[in-house]
This record gives sequence, structure tokens and C-alpha cells, in this order.
Amino acid sequence: MSCIPGVARRIARGAGPIAFGAVALLASTACGEDVSAPAAFVATGALTGRAAVAATLDADPVVRVTDAKGRAVRGALVRWRVTSGGGRVQNDSIRTSSTGEAPSGGWTLGTVAGTQTLEANADGLPAVIFNAQADPGPAARLIVQNWTEQRAGVNTDLQARPSVRVEDFFGNPVPDVAVTFDVLLGGGAALDRVRTTNAAGVATVGGWKLGTTSGEQILRAASPQLLDVSFRAVADPGPAAKFVAITPATQEGAARAPAPASPAVRTTDVYGNAVGDVLVSFVPGAGSGTVSASTAASDPLTGIASVTWTLGDSPQQTITVTSAAAGGSTATFAATTFESDFRIDVRFVGSGGTARQRDAFAKAVVRWRRVLVTRLHESVLKAPAGECASWIPALDETAPDVVIFARLAPIDGVGRILGQAGPCYINETTNLTAVGLMEFDLDDLPNLISNGTLDPVVLHEVGHVLGIGTLWNFRRALVDGRGTDDPTFNGAGARAQFLGNGGLGYGGTPVPVENTGGPGTRESHWRRTIFGRELMQGFSSPGSVPPMSATTIASLLDLGYPSVRMSAADPFTFGVAAFFESPAAHIDLTDDVANIPLIGIDRNGRRRLLRPRLP
Repeated sequence: MSCIPGVARRIARGAGPIAFGAVALLASTACGEDVSAPAAFVATGALTGRAAVAATLDADPVVRVTDAKGRAVRGALVRWRVTSGGGRVQNDSIRTSSTGEAPSGGWTLGTVAGTQTLEANADGLPAVIFNAQADPGPAARLIVQNWTEQRAGVNTDLQARPSVRVEDFFGNPVPDVAVTFDVLLGGGAALDRVRTTNAAGVATVGGWKLGTTSGEQILRAASPQLLDVSFRAVADPGPAAKFVAITPATQEGAARAPAPASPAVRTTDVYGNAVGDVLVSFVPGAGSGTVSASTAASDPLTGIASVTWTLGDSPQQTITVTSAAAGGSTATFAATTFESDFRIDVRFVGSGGTARQRDAFAKAVVRWRRVLVTRLHESVLKAPAGECASWIPALDETAPDVVIFARLAPIDGVGRILGQAGPCYINETTNLTAVGLMEFDLDDLPNLISNGTLDPVVLHEVGHVLGIGTLWNFRRALVDGRGTDDPTFNGAGARAQFLGNGGLGYGGTPVPVENTGGPGTRESHWRRTIFGRELMQGFSSPGSVPPMSATTIASLLDLGYPSVRMSAADPFTFGVAAFFESPAAHIDLTDDVANIPLIGIDRNGRRRLLRPRLP
């Protein structure tokens, strides 16, 4: 029968009052559509599914509406709603098709692993509920689990065991992932180092035994394709077991003066780690001077215990160091003394550098005091800060012999000027140095130490402060031929020693002075082509400290020093080897004579400019 809407209207008028829904139903009947009321609401497929979080299920949830006789109901409204898990469907609401089916359009799961639910609803019918298991996604990251820095003794097992959690991109725990634990720092060991994550995504190392080196220790957790994470612990040193000497067993120093190197030991545990707050005793032998303290506690950071040892009068002196708290360790330091009343007082401005750098100055002072025997002068020092150089402090004192201010600071970068030195204040009674300065380039110090030239360079620069090369022509005329190709030193003492050492073979008794280089090298050093590796020529040689020749020592007499110890000269002979020594074996000191003014100080401390800074 064809669809005749007019019939439906006539029936409605003739039958009296009828609800809108009844009219619609009769109209549907007249048009040949399903006139049965929805009676059943079921899923057409499985009610359960499984996929990874944030993935869409392979099977699209679908429901079917039928009447009481099981016939499809077309046009019924179905609403889809995610009730747990946070996912979504394509069709929030849809009407049934001619087959009575209403698809969800696809169910995309939420990002939380576990059971997720989807509900289909139709008016007047019980809801249809679908369940899906959302599995974690692929492992995306390692997370440290509940770890704070641990602390324990060296070579012991930590009570807390490091754990990690493996998560997917959404923070869900991922089980069955292999994690490897390895020690990165400290030398310890990871026990049962390869572990697999449990249902909670957690893997815990079997144990972490700290190494035998005190300080920071690090354990790493790693899994393929994931960023590593690390755990930090601190290993404390064990109990003190011994000490080791860090000062040379023997040294040389001036009688009645502080030893160049303070006796020092380092207290350690059985593994060699520094142990602090350990009492150490220092006892000088008979005639061996005094110490600043009879006992000293080792430093908490370095484990070093030391005292200042002021040497006595004996030619051979000893000091015994013991510590019952460090396993009964004992050590003996010895010193050979020489007589010298000459004073050289080195004062660091700024940090003063490392112990190794300060040691170079101490050894240089001892070496020059072996040469200079008697007191030179006392100087009344009254001067404002910065008069000789910007970094020199103000002076108000009476100082014996020579004061040297030393600074370690940037000068001109790596490889050019290594250091600079020279006199600053001149005692006008002796016309010799009262105050000088030494400045070393911080950028060059690492190389000076590594190639063995720090000690020679410091020793050389002290020579310049004393006047070698810097006061040769100050109120004196000790250099002939200045500005020519053959400048020479004419002092009688140096000439005699130059001749006695074989210098006659190089043109006679005038001593050859450097004829190359800039104004801080030329005419301020002995000539390298004649003197080879000698201390006071203008180039430094890597390796051992170069010899201080008798010519150098005698030149101090020519400068006006009252007495020197010629026996302190090193063995040195001019010869073919020195003449032909390769220039590649030398490091150019590059104008190491500091360009500073000379200022005279009289016996009352009054100052006057004697020579301005050179332009």
C-alpha cells in the first residue's frame, strides 16, 4: 500500500482526541515504517575489548534496538557516553538504522591504564555497558623512586636500595621492563644489577656497596631507549689508620729561620682517604729549633696536619712526627742549615696561589739566602698604596734587607710574558733594593708547572728583584756597549769568575750580555748563546733548575752587596754544548723585567722618584 498522509489526518479527526505520539505512530504505520515499540537493547558484538591507552579499539561497539517480536526498530535515538577512563567515542548520539543498529563510531581509550567503561542508552530501555582493558603504552621514561642522598662509610652496603619506576608517556607504570644498574663514580658495586619492573613498574637494585674512595659516589639506572637516571651517595672515610709525609724528608734552610717547607703529614684511613681532626705530635730534636705548636689536628677536608718549624743553630736538625690516633704512625724530617743573616720577606697579595706555587717561592728564597750571607740594610718604609704598582699596599714599617710583594694574576694570556719582576723602592744608603715586586701570569702557571719551569722562573725573577739586570746601570755603569751588537758586563767580580769558568774562549773577560729581544730582555740578562742554560740568561729551559754560576753570584758583589758565598755556586762550565744548544729547548721569558718606577727611600723614610716608568 502506498503512503497516504491524508488518510492519517482523517482518521485522527474522526477518532476524537489522541496524543501526538499516537498520531506519529499511525503516520508511521501509514507510511510503512516499524510501528512496534522498542523492547530490547543489546550489543551486536563483544561487550569487552583490550588496547593500549589512547588507542582506538579494533572492534567498534554497536548496539541493536528491537521490538517485542525481535524485529529491528528503526529511528530510535541512542546516546553513547564514556563513564570511566576518560576516553571518547565518535558518535555521541545516533539513531538506529533500518537494521536497528546504532554504532559508536569507534571507541578511543583514555590515558589511564586499567578498566574503562562505555555506556549506550536508549529511552525506556536498560543501558548497555561495554568494558575495555587499557594497557600501558610503551616505556617512555625512568623515574627515581623515593630517593634522598645517602651517606655511609667507605666499602659498606647502603641500607636503602635505589629503585626506579618505568612509565609510559602518560605516567602509567610499565611492567616487565629490564633495568640495569651500574656504578659510575666511586668504585663501588651494584648487586643483582639487572632487574625487571614489577606490576607497579618498579625495579629495585639488589644492593649498592660503596667504593673505597671517600666522597661522591654515583649509581646509574639505564634501560634501552630511555634516558638514564642516577642516584647519589657520599662515602665517608673510615677511621684513621696511618699518616703519610707530604713534606720532603730532607731540606735546606737558614739557621734560626723558618724551614722552607713546614713539616706536614696527611692522616688517612686504610684506603688512603683523608681523615680530619686527628691529633698529630711534632717534636724537634736536640738543637733543632722550635715549632709553632707541639700538636696539631688534621684538617677536616685535606687530612693535613702541619706546624711552622723555626730551625735552630745545629748544622743537621730533625723533627719527629707521631700520632697514636693514626695507627701509631711516625716520621722524621731532617734539615741541613747554613748561616745567613740576609732576609728576604715574600708577601703574597691576593690568594697566594696553591701550596705548590708557594713552595717555589720558598725554595727560591732559600737558594738566594745561601748566596747572600750578611745583613744589607734596614729601610724605613712609609709609602701610600699603589705607588710602585696599583696592587702594592701601603707601607709603614722598618724592614730588614729585601721585601718582595708577589701576585699571581692575569697579565697577557698564555705563552707571552710568564712573569715580571724588579726593584721598586731603593735604599739610598746602599743603592740596592729595599722593596721589589714579582707578578706571574695565572694563564701560564699550569704550563710552568707541567713542563717543570715554575721553580727556575721564580728563582730567576728573585734575581731580578735583587738587582741582577735591573740595577746594572742604576747609579752604576756596569754594561758597556749599550745599544750595540755586543753589550758586555764589566764588573770585576763577574769578569774574574767568567774567566775562571772558561769564558776566555768567548772573546776575553768582559761578560757577554744579551743582545736580542725586547727592552725587558736585551741588556738585562747574560747572553744565551754563551751561557746556555745558566739561570740568569733570558730564556727558561724545561726540566731541572738551571745552574747558578759563579759569574752570577760574583755580579752581586759588583752591584754592592757586602759579601756572598761563592761556594754556593753550581758546577758550570762554558763549552760547546752550551754554545750550540738548540733554541727550541728554551722558553722565551719575553721582557720579564717589570717596567716600574724606581723610588728612593732615605734613612728617615722620605721618598723621591729616581727613575720614572719607561714610556
